[in-house]
Amino acid sequence: MRRIAVATPLGPFFVGLEDGRPVQSGFAPLGSAPATPAERAVADALRAYFEAGRPLPALPLDPKGPPFFQRVWRTLAASAPSEVTTYGELAARVGNPRAARAVAAAMAQNPLPLFVPCHRVIRADGRLGGYGPAPWRKAALLLLEAGQLDLEDRLPRLRAHPDLAAVRLDDLLGDREP
Repeated sequence: MRRIAVATPLGPFFVGLEDGRPVQSGFAPLGSAPATPAERAVADALRAYFEAGRPLPALPLDPKGPPFFQRVWRTLAASAPSEVTTYGELAARVGNPRAARAVAAAMAQNPLPLFVPCHRVIRADGRLGGYGPAPWRKAALLLLEAGQLDLEDRLPRLRAHPDLAAVRLDDLLGDREP
């Protein structure tokens, strides 16, 4: 697997590719500069996403994981850009409406953040829910996809927020500052 690195406003982002297909990604300073046309295309798509809020293109993804997780990831990856859903709604879409906790486990094990947009999955009560050790990134990604492209002023407040997981999506996207 070859890893490329892309600078983003939310920190360095890497993409691991096999045969030109993303198999792993995340916010970490791993990888090198894109060298092949496929790598440059992925890097350009990520830059356009962060700079202009453009949706990521549908790419052939190859995430590794249990069959249920793969079904959840494929379903979420095929969702419309900026479509927010709940764990329960996603469980119903994959054919198991009682599997909200299993969907949450799939989100926690998602090997392709952004490409499989786990940041768009929120709790049934409208609260953001978790996003690993950096819930401020989930909030920033939701703001970016809602058209709020200039995050510079909000990032310090998001990073310092004591409990973003408890913030309601409507409050995040509305006039009320979380």
